[in-house]
Parts: sequence; C-alpha cells; structure tokens
Amino acid sequence: MAKLSISSAWDETSAFLRRESRLVMPVALAFFAVPATLFGWHNPSGDPTQASGGWPLTLLVLVLALMGQMAIAAMAIGWRGSVGAALTQALGRVWGVLAALLIIFIPVAVVLALILAFMLGSAGLTDPTQVTAESLAAVPGLTLFLLAMTFLFLFIGARLFPISAVGMMETANPFRVISRSWQLTSGHFWRLVGTLLLVLIVSLVASLAVTAVVGSLTTLAAGEPQPYNVSALIISLADGVVGAMISAVTAALVGRIYAQLSAGQATVPEVKRED
Repeated sequence: MAKLSISSAWDETSAFLRRESRLVMPVALAFFAVPATLFGWHNPSGDPTQASGGWPLTLLVLVLALMGQMAIAAMAIGWRGSVGAALTQALGRVWGVLAALLIIFIPVAVVLALILAFMLGSAGLTDPTQVTAESLAAVPGLTLFLLAMTFLFLFIGARLFPISAVGMMETANPFRVISRSWQLTSGHFWRLVGTLLLVLIVSLVASLAVTAVVGSLTTLAAGEPQPYNVSALIISLADGVVGAMISAVTAALVGRIYAQLSAGQATVPEVKRED
C-alpha cells in the first residue's frame, strides 16, 4: 500500500499552482467559470427541469467540468505535452470517466429513491402536496436513512477520489477506472473522507457567501434574477469564478494525491508550455 500524506499533497498543489497559474487559469476559466456562468445566466434556479435544455445542458456543463479537472490533474501530475494535448486527451477519455460515474451512481440513486419512496408510502405520504418539513420529521427512521445515505455517498466519493486522474493517465475503460480508483484508495479511506469533506465545506461556504453578499446586493440593485437579465448574469458570474478557483485547486490536489498513490512521486513536475 502506497503512503499518502495529505499535507504534502496540499504543499505540492500550492507550489504547482503558484508556478503554473498562467497555464491553469485559462483552463479553469474556459471549462469551469464560463460554462457555469452561462448555465446560471440561462437557468438562475439551477434546477435542470426548470429551463429549456434541461438535462442535456446540465450534462454538457458536467462534461466540460470533467475535462477541465482531468487536464489540470494531468498537469499537476507531470504532463509532458502541451496544454492543448492534455485537453485533447481529456476529450477522448472523459466519456470513460463519465460512464464510470453513471455506472456507480445511477443504481445507487435508484435503490435509495425506491427505499425513500417505500418509507414515505408506509408513513402515508403518497401525495407530493403532503410532503412538508413537519410530515417528513414524523416519518419513522427517515433521519437514520438520510445519515446512512450521506455516509454512503461520502464512502463512494472517497473511494473514487482520484477517478479523474485515473481516467486521464491510465485508461478510458469505465470498469477499469472504477477498479483502479478502488485499488489506489484502499487503506486511505478516512484521510480521503476528511479531504473530501473539507472540499465540500469550502465549496458550500463559498457558494453561500456569494449568494448572501453578491446575490443580495445584486437583487437590491437590479431586481430578482431571471433568465438572461443583468441580475442573473452578475450572480452567476461571481458564483462561476469562485467555483472555478475551488475546482482548479481540487483538480490539482487530486493529481498530487494520485501521484502519491500510484508512484510515490514527491516533487512537483514541470509542465511543458506550448510554443
């Protein structure tokens, strides 16, 4: 089992981002910030079912985000080609990573939805209009189920933590991507859960801060955010830029953790620049 030092990975990530910010920033803006901003401007509610384009548009944003994560992770690991070549490889392999995620999460989501539907039905909540905070609190075992569901998603997230790096650097076969991620993270569950929780908390706090500060001020000055109005554009832009920064750091961190787990690489490698 390879050794894993999260503190070393953070240090390596910081060193990589300081040195290669001119390479990482355009990728983060193009694949994280711009798609998220345009999606938020088009659909301020964030609900795929509430806007034209719906799930296909959401899937497109997800694919672009995965490509950006894969390219930045590769650069942090020590990609010897150009940034353009990294993005080209990410485009060819992102489908394997996406398929791996769907293979894992769709069955899990379906089973959990069926269990939840059974619990609500057993409590007599068969009409969606009956579902309120008070009625849900009265459902026997629901709190325990939600806690178990949260732990399950944290478990899967930790075991698939290096999935973007594995898909980028090793294989496009979704089943191999899953098994290799499981193999690499064996014995490091709690460290990776802690790292994942930290990333999730930072992302949540940042999103809430954007909503509370930028969202409130913009709504007061320009009105409620509606598709394609100025208010929606400003809020989605702020959220997209902040989210892009967090995503870039996370992608580089994934790359450095993968480097430790796969080869015990201790130094931040150089990235070849395009001429």
